[in-house]
Amino acid sequence: MSVLRFSSPKAALTNNSCSWKFHEYIPSSWETYWFSNIDKFQYEVCSILARSDQVNITIDVLLRIISFQKEIFDTNSQRMSIDNQFSKMHYRGICSNKEYNASQLIEPLVGLIRDPLTICPHIPSVSSNLYLHGEFALQSKRFLLLAPSSPFQIDPSLTINIASLAPWLYTSGSQKILIDIGSSYFKSRNENTAEIGTKWFYDYFKEKSIRFNRIIAYEYEKLETRRVWDELPDDVYSIYTFINVGVEVEMEKFNPWKMLEAIAKPDDYVVIKLDIDKPPLESALMKQLLGKKNPAKYLIDELFFEKHISDNRKSKEDKLKDSYELFTKLRQYGIRMHG
Repeated sequence: MSVLRFSSPKAALTNNSCSWKFHEYIPSSWETYWFSNIDKFQYEVCSILARSDQVNITIDVLLRIISFQKEIFDTNSQRMSIDNQFSKMHYRGICSNKEYNASQLIEPLVGLIRDPLTICPHIPSVSSNLYLHGEFALQSKRFLLLAPSSPFQIDPSLTINIASLAPWLYTSGSQKILIDIGSSYFKSRNENTAEIGTKWFYDYFKEKSIRFNRIIAYEYEKLETRRVWDELPDDVYSIYTFINVGVEVEMEKFNPWKMLEAIAKPDDYVVIKLDIDKPPLESALMKQLLGKKNPAKYLIDELFFEKHISDNRKSKEDKLKDSYELFTKLRQYGIRMHG
């Protein structure tokens, strides 16, 4: 897989006398194996994942991510050989006229770009306690490695206090912003506590002692206004903006990228979730984000999106290969892209 390099306005992150710049995205050998064979693999994902060589890697990586998710990454944590199966985001920095290189792990793009032990039939050799069930399987979050929990290395070692977010993602005093496109109610839609909704992000970051400065929620379906606000925790009420209107591709006031450009700066930490269950609109928004003249992509740090695809060879709908290509392009722009 070729590796592209992009410079961006996000490059000038100044943190404790250091200036950081995203350099490149390097996929792991495991991800490269899948990407290189995706033309064939996309029609037989489950059978490939069930092979013994894939099962062993899957379990080790999954358990490693689960352990990472429990806390903020400690720079003194012991590194393990399985970490080589993770892909990496690379950065370059200058601190007091001295150059530094840094890398941070991210979950590899493999299988259906989601928890490999979901969707497909259970594998006999895999312990039953590693499987989730029902909505918790469909909405599994176990294979998501967000920045606060993600291991990173700086070379040579840098003697500065590392905050809860790596210095290339966030500058002290800047904003932490969450934009939930397709939010429904804060807690969940239809009492589905398994879904990745606003509350899940709130809980994850609160556990890591990270508080958003602003949360913007878009929802097309008309919601009960009183319930919308009643579900909010006290510390969210003052930072929450609810827009009960669907997002639009036109670069007007209901376009999420235009909103992002208006409220965010390059040194803010920006998390976006896009899930509106309207594949044509979702695809149009992602295509728009990748546009050469769209600066919004340089403002996003983490993006959660599940692309709708077909495994029918004769269908003209997008295939799994299109998801791999989209996610790779966005990671090559410095976005921690998650499925």
